[in-house]
Amino acid sequence: MPISPRRNPFVALSVLCAILAPDHALRAQNSTPAGKRQLVGIVRDAAGAAIPDVTVAIAGSTARTDVRGAFELFTVNIDTVTISLRKIGFEQVEALLSARNRLWDTVMVQMEPTSQRLSKVNVAETNTRSALGLRDFEERRARGLGSFITRADITERGANRLSDLLRTKRGVVIVGRRVRFAAYSGSRTQLCQPVIWMDGSLSTGMEVDDLLPSTVEAMELYPYLSTIPMEFQRVGANTTPCGTIVIWTRIPNGKAK
Repeated sequence: MPISPRRNPFVALSVLCAILAPDHALRAQNSTPAGKRQLVGIVRDAAGAAIPDVTVAIAGSTARTDVRGAFELFTVNIDTVTISLRKIGFEQVEALLSARNRLWDTVMVQMEPTSQRLSKVNVAETNTRSALGLRDFEERRARGLGSFITRADITERGANRLSDLLRTKRGVVIVGRRVRFAAYSGSRTQLCQPVIWMDGSLSTGMEVDDLLPSTVEAMELYPYLSTIPMEFQRVGANTTPCGTIVIWTRIPNGKAK
């Protein structure tokens, strides 16, 4: 299958595509819906190990890879489609796929690990997040300047995606599976991509649904610039004015205090 990855100039990607022999091809769990084409694939790392929980998306359809690194999507009767694969800790892959004889070949994708470039910080305290727990979260919640989601809220809703928890929040607009904030300019409304902080560090290019709800302890939403706490205000010449989402992940082998 011809495949043309769209590359971030600062990111090296490795994408492979092949037609698998029938004995090794992925088999659909369910029959293909009428008027749809099945698109299946496998995601692995450079050592050939399966990568689970990768978010795989095309227009109108999103899936996550299973423990085998396998995914299944369905498209309408089109001959080209852009596929995007995202997982924290790996470089994002985006590529244009072309159908062959009105069928999609099985897609093999190799994702490369990446390190997250963090914003510059000055360390003034030796306390760790584990020691602090969500103390600062509770203090900001008491001030009531934003919207706050706790672990209890996540458990009660039982949502499969974090974006489902945000649909009713003030200033939030869900576009497909992407969370956007509504920015008002006079009588016009524009959508902007919120800045995301994870565990106190700026996370560039991240989408909320890159994380599973089961891995998140709490979230803070500040859809308007005037409500963003000082510690989460991003500054710089290339800064796009928008709101902020702060995500606190669950502490392994422990709990927030």
